[in-house]
Amino acid sequence: MLQAFINEFILLFVAIDPVGTVPLLAALTRSMDEVARRRLVIRGVTIAACVLFAFAMFGQFLLTALGVSFASFRIAGGILLFLVGVQMVFQAHAPDEHHSPGEFAGRDLAIFPIALPYIAGPGAILAVMVVMRGAPDVSNFVLKCVTLAVVMAATLGVLLSTSRLHRILGKTGGEVIARVMGILLAALAAESVVRGVLEAFGRPVS
Repeated sequence: MLQAFINEFILLFVAIDPVGTVPLLAALTRSMDEVARRRLVIRGVTIAACVLFAFAMFGQFLLTALGVSFASFRIAGGILLFLVGVQMVFQAHAPDEHHSPGEFAGRDLAIFPIALPYIAGPGAILAVMVVMRGAPDVSNFVLKCVTLAVVMAATLGVLLSTSRLHRILGKTGGEVIARVMGILLAALAAESVVRGVLEAFGRPVS
């Protein structure tokens, strides 16, 4: 049980990638004081958590209603996640150079882009769906929800420390982390596509 928790925690944490979000959040909130930034982060993480828990509880029902098999979802999600990973690896500039507060003027930053797509992006949604599909009963489902809650709490802790982490990491550190996480996301994407193809052809997937 502990090993399963650790594996699922790592999968969800890598997919959400709160550390990689730090430079982006720092750029968007550079003109805010610490109190305003904390409120924005708490609201953004709360909204993202609601989205991910909604997919955890109703994602499979949504796929069934649309007539989409989970294998197809794995493949499509893996392709999208791979594109995100490639973009992170080969981006030409540091993450904090891509966005400025004025770019999102008139929008609620907690919803877009912090909650969606920074935290609850396609990779996070895919990871949640994969994790929750392995819950054969209610007790197992509850344990997986607890794992997701712990990951979201860790995400909140990381993002609340944005100012400190951004000073420690700097521009170079942000680029290194973005590229490493991009490689991990691409690997997760490839695994998702392979498992989706195997499942689509009726092969057992461990």
